[in-house]
Amino acid sequence: METQLSNEYGYIREEKIYLRGYLEYPDRQIGEVKISEEATVNYFTNRFKIAEQKVEDLRRLIDEAQNKGSYLMKLIHLRQYLAEFDGLGNYPVLFDRLEAMEEELRKIIVVNRAKNLEIKQALVGEAEALGDSVEWQATAEKFKDLKTKWIKTGLAEKEWEETLETRFNGIVDGFFTRRKNFFDEQNRLVRQRSAQYEDLIARTEALRSVTDVDAGLATLKKLQEEWKTVGKIPVKKSAHLWKKFKKANDFFYERYKRAKGIPSQPLVKRVDPKVLAQIKMCAEAEKLANSNDDMIQAAERGKQLLMEWKDLGRPKVPDHQVADRFRLACDKIFELNYLMRVVKRKHHFFDQKRAEDQLRIKVTIMSDLIRKDRSELSLYESNVTGMGMMDKNQTMDKMVLSKLSIQKRKIGVKEQLLKEFQDQVKAFSQP
Repeated sequence: METQLSNEYGYIREEKIYLRGYLEYPDRQIGEVKISEEATVNYFTNRFKIAEQKVEDLRRLIDEAQNKGSYLMKLIHLRQYLAEFDGLGNYPVLFDRLEAMEEELRKIIVVNRAKNLEIKQALVGEAEALGDSVEWQATAEKFKDLKTKWIKTGLAEKEWEETLETRFNGIVDGFFTRRKNFFDEQNRLVRQRSAQYEDLIARTEALRSVTDVDAGLATLKKLQEEWKTVGKIPVKKSAHLWKKFKKANDFFYERYKRAKGIPSQPLVKRVDPKVLAQIKMCAEAEKLANSNDDMIQAAERGKQLLMEWKDLGRPKVPDHQVADRFRLACDKIFELNYLMRVVKRKHHFFDQKRAEDQLRIKVTIMSDLIRKDRSELSLYESNVTGMGMMDKNQTMDKMVLSKLSIQKRKIGVKEQLLKEFQDQVKAFSQP
């Protein structure tokens, strides 16, 4: 069979172009002659540059990456791609480069897995120290942080990975199983106590129809004493039941007063002192968030306000709107504080610049911070998804999802601040 055209990388035979075999790969057809033999050879020779560029791009990505080991599978896929690529050129050179890169990556992976082994052993140790804790909320937060660190840590040495994973997850699952059992029992008690409260309310409401108000008053006092002995239930549920019980009490007292000829006193609506204190703290936080004062001092005061808010405790009837406003104001304070630290580090004479220039600097840096946060959030979400950590029915997974939600909220606050800065910049350009 006659060969029509040939060079060191391939040849044309019967209007078909072939790549010469190399390494363990045999000769194979990569195309057909369309216009002329010379044009066909030139076309497939130029196509080989695509393969060269892909190898070079991978080399650059590995050089620039912090987690270099994550590119091993990309390298393996590229090798498979090159083995099937239709182009004329020196493939052995490209495969040699890939082999050298793979050897380098595998050495890095060995070192990294040894480090990851140390990290995961330490995390298991921390988890073991927390495993028997009954500080449910605080310990759950600590386990959430440990799980986040575990997710971010790569694989350990192969012979240890499964053992460590099983041990760590066993400790975590054991804690959350105990936590679930505890709260299941608490919920059972809540249901039982709620039923007792409902019974007391019904018995109090039944006093509306008694004919002997003195006997009714004595019964009411006994019911009030029973109410005090039932036990605690969640504040929201308690407030609702107390409102019904108090209404039944008030109704009977009004009836008793009418029967005894005692004049009624006008009711004065009482505002919960805790709500008033929260409104005051919210106003101060919003003032700090909207001021141009020293953000370092504002952030310190913001931390104090958060502690005061926590120490104050939950009102019987919370004002959720005030709570949301307070949280947003504190988030703004902390984000502005971080922004100004970055601004002052990059622009030493920031305070001497015009107001418009200061705003433009804030817009630029805040945009960069948002891009960085979104990139990190995307990476974390992909890691969580890749490790099968998105079962919303599992307690630990709910906490991981909660952390994702918090990160998204922080990005939302940054975006809101960015919009405010951009609007202020536009105001400068208006006549």
